Amino acid sequence: MKNYFLLFALLIGSTVFSQNVSDYKYVVIPQKFSFSKKPNQYRLNSLTKSVFEQQGFTVFYDDDVFPQELAENRCKALYADMLENNTLFFTKIKLELKDCRNQVVFVSEEGTSREKEFDKAYIQAFRVVGKSIQTLKSKPKEEVKTLEKVVVKEQMDENTPVSAPISTQLFAQPTTNGFQLVDSSPKVVLKLFKTSVSNFYIGQKDVIQGVVFNKNNQWLFEYYLNGQLVSEKLEIKF
Repeated sequence: MKNYFLLFALLIGSTVFSQNVSDYKYVVIPQKFSFSKKPNQYRLNSLTKSVFEQQGFTVFYDDDVFPQELAENRCKALYADMLENNTLFFTKIKLELKDCRNQVVFVSEEGTSREKEFDKAYIQAFRVVGKSIQTLKSKPKEEVKTLEKVVVKEQMDENTPVSAPISTQLFAQPTTNGFQLVDSSPKVVLKLFKTSVSNFYIGQKDVIQGVVFNKNNQWLFEYYLNGQLVSEKLEIKF
């Protein structure tokens, strides 16, 4: 079988985002905040959604069906959570926004209340949080497309496809920011970086970047190659 060297230029379109909250169009709010015992407890979730919508954001709950552009790129949204820091006499809450890389981009002022009845206390404390949210405005900028020229030199067989699915068993090893997937060698095949969404990772394999997620109990690595979407099935053992 004839082997040869292939030298080609791979153009990758990358999207540049600012960390300013106003650059985002979407905000995703959980049905139940991390400290809550039930969905929309004390009406905090619905109140938060309403205030963000008043500032021009398109807001979804985390179990809603997302529009196509958000479903394909979760980094187009910010992810909200309400944090509780109660003391014996005070109810204290503040809102936190994170991007898809789990980086905190906004923390509201802390709302406090001395009300003894929780229903009243949380609503009173939320007034301060709501005023902080009102300082934000959604004014998303157009995505700036940059072209990065990557020269790849690769030895390959003439009948070998440019991209082949990963078919071997991969083993997940924890790292600071996620996992690295190794084969039985062990050789690092793919790196996974955590996001704020469960079972959804930013994936990196050599110069290729994409997303890794679990769909119908099947792990997939999806990315664009020469303008075409490639989907690889992964067999991962965590």
